[in-house]
Amino acid sequence: MKPPGLILPRPIPRQSSKLTSREIGVFVPPEALFPGIEATEATMEGLLGSLSRDAVLVTCARLNTVVSGTGDPDTKVRQERAIGLICSNEDLQRINAFAQTRPPGDLPIVFFRGQLLELMRWAVRCCPASPDIKALDDPAARSRLLQAALIASTFWSNRVFGSRLSGTLPVDEAREQALGAFRRGLEESMIAPHLGTTLGRGWALFSKHFPQHYPTFSADFFEATGLTVEQYFTCVTGLALYLPFDRPDGAVFNAHTVADATAYRDIFSAYMASESQTPEELAVTLWDGFTEREYRDLRERPILALADGRAVIIDPVFFSEKISVGTLFHLLKVRGGKANKIFGAFGMAFEDYANGILRRMYPDRPGLASRLRCSLTARDREGRDFEIDAVLNYIPESLVFEEKAAWLKDEVVLGDVDVWIKQIRSRYGIVAAPANGKKERPKGVAQLAQIVRRILDGNCGAAQPDFADVAVIHPVLLVHDTRLNAPAYGTFLDAEFRGLLGDAPQGKRVMPLAIMTIADLENLESSVVEFGMRQLLADYAEAHPDGLVSLHNFMVYDERYADKIKPSAQLIADSERLIRLAQRELFPGSPDLETEERASGV
Repeated sequence: MKPPGLILPRPIPRQSSKLTSREIGVFVPPEALFPGIEATEATMEGLLGSLSRDAVLVTCARLNTVVSGTGDPDTKVRQERAIGLICSNEDLQRINAFAQTRPPGDLPIVFFRGQLLELMRWAVRCCPASPDIKALDDPAARSRLLQAALIASTFWSNRVFGSRLSGTLPVDEAREQALGAFRRGLEESMIAPHLGTTLGRGWALFSKHFPQHYPTFSADFFEATGLTVEQYFTCVTGLALYLPFDRPDGAVFNAHTVADATAYRDIFSAYMASESQTPEELAVTLWDGFTEREYRDLRERPILALADGRAVIIDPVFFSEKISVGTLFHLLKVRGGKANKIFGAFGMAFEDYANGILRRMYPDRPGLASRLRCSLTARDREGRDFEIDAVLNYIPESLVFEEKAAWLKDEVVLGDVDVWIKQIRSRYGIVAAPANGKKERPKGVAQLAQIVRRILDGNCGAAQPDFADVAVIHPVLLVHDTRLNAPAYGTFLDAEFRGLLGDAPQGKRVMPLAIMTIADLENLESSVVEFGMRQLLADYAEAHPDGLVSLHNFMVYDERYADKIKPSAQLIADSERLIRLAQRELFPGSPDLETEERASGV
């Protein structure tokens, strides 16, 4: 008999842009399905002690692809698919019984990314090193794995949130204390970004923009990996085809047969050597120095390679990061590779890339005044040179962009909150002068505050005519780090911005700071034909003046915009070319390739 589907309690009435419980989801606690179970290390060790290590790792990777792989973001669809892989009919009935006890709109979350990564940590520690990946065909074994997964949820929650959420502190202090937990909670419950935009962005950055600012890139990358940039992207694109959450044949592939009959055979082997790790290596990665390094080593090598040749992408989100910025970190392995020089060049490449999108959105038109100005340079009355990354004028309103590709050290995100706040300020603001007296250069919102102050004071030198009739300024921090979408970061950075800016003169108004990620801008590229960016930011400021809800979530959930957001047509076209190349080189005879070639007449 076919088991019933996962239920969703009656929906709550939808209000424009309001954050609902469904957006957050409700994790199913272990005792809801297994009364009396204790979420302890001893229980975890007992449950995993009789399960095959490789079987558990592969199953966790498959589940992780379902809940965090690319594709439809509908949580209910993903949960039903994941539950169908592991849970019995009785398990599902207990899940539905739990759901009925929740308020309207809540959706029970049985499996999620952070939990499954946590479960893999315990699997490499507690499971016997058996290569039998079919060992979970036994229903009793699947039940033990389900129990272990729910306990892993508790372990994850204690590690990420712990005592970081306070109901007694003043609200501003409570939000600051929770900044690290909010970021990690978002990161480890997110899904992989749209495959087309990820591939298109990575290829644009590293085939075009980055080499312009780092001339030895191609030679240095080959020295580090033994691969050309095109070969690397061909390999990573080929495996990206295993990222969709609903791929019919699952996420496991045979590394011995990929490109086996093509010129890419040795190339793919070299790629796997640099990007994959064995279960034995994973055991070291996930435990030794984990407090200091967290998942950094898994980020660098997100593919699990088994002894029999089978392999699986451990984590779709980390693999997607490899697509968009993986080539950058390989440069650090080259002898003499200097991090400041590498990341400085990437920052300039990021500005070129972002401004390229803006120019496609707002091209110059003959006979009309240009609305968009990029890389606008000038000198103020004090003789200080400055640059405005981008300005978009809707006189009497103006959107002022500061573009940043900063890197936060995520290994300190769950440590001392003061250390984390100092880290944020060092990348996106300004920190107090250190003991050595060396003055820190203002960054991010600090730069944006200086620029807006100059505009308000009529102190932009030769650039001031661009702002002569501007009465309303929309400050936008455009960032590469998509995890700045986490709750409260907009609130924190807007407060930093306001403190540095000071008061606006009479007749002038500065709107709340908007944090726009590069993914948001990419989605807007093909969407602004439906609405204006100025109107979007004005509506966002009106709906969420405190910045507690991110611009991204506003666009996704506000009924005025949700159905109008679509991925960049330019990036999708670029990614499709990469996919065709990867299929041709790695999977000759692929049905998908044959279908595409017939459709395109190739």
